[in-house]
Amino acid sequence: MQNEIVWCYGSGGASKKRFSRKHDTVFFYTLGREYLFNVDSVREPYSSPHKSMTPKVVGSKVYQKMHPLGRIPFDWWQIPILTNSDKQRTGYPTQKPLALLQRIIKASSNQGDIILDPFCGCATTCVAAEVESRQWIGIDVSDLAFQLVKTRLKNTLPSLDWEVIHRTDTPTDRVGKRSKDIKHTLYGRQEGACNGCLSWFPFRNMTLDHLIPRVKGGADTDDNLQLLCGACNSKKGDRPMEELIAALAAEGIRQ
Repeated sequence: MQNEIVWCYGSGGASKKRFSRKHDTVFFYTLGREYLFNVDSVREPYSSPHKSMTPKVVGSKVYQKMHPLGRIPFDWWQIPILTNSDKQRTGYPTQKPLALLQRIIKASSNQGDIILDPFCGCATTCVAAEVESRQWIGIDVSDLAFQLVKTRLKNTLPSLDWEVIHRTDTPTDRVGKRSKDIKHTLYGRQEGACNGCLSWFPFRNMTLDHLIPRVKGGADTDDNLQLLCGACNSKKGDRPMEELIAALAAEGIRQ
């Protein structure tokens, strides 16, 4: 946890029952203590720009001169929200101004880096990343967001060679790995029957097994897994599934 940033804005209505709510909170986290922070890219003008740029000496202390690029922002940011007539407006209820995302992106990445927004909404992060010469990935589950992303990218960045992929399946982060609930999936797919002897067994009596054994180069993925009863699993051992089926057929257990 590096910062709790207060994003302040003054637009909108005012409450007569309480102090008007005119801020959002941005949490700045990093993965470990070594991280990128491009402080010079987000400096802002000094409140008193007429002050001297030369160091100030008071007694034995030398105070740093003003930086030519401006001061380092405080942890409260005054960035206007979008008004109803703002050209950035898309109608998305939680839309943020480009200036907010541009500051975050510039401070936390270099040109050419990849920016990921897994809840991209109306594509503000995507547009800000493109403007700041970053690569980017935007994801959202909402059909409304999908349409807004397409429209906004087309209107805001007409020269961009882009493609919006609308997935209708259930995305997973387990490509090349077994699914966490694969045993339940296989039990339903096999209709409760052992994939060896074809006899029905309770779920608790089933064992996950590899069609092609790991020692034979088989992968630990969903398409290489099956459910066997305890007896078939012991009989199969490290053999390929074809050999188990042949053995069961020779014993008259499986036709």
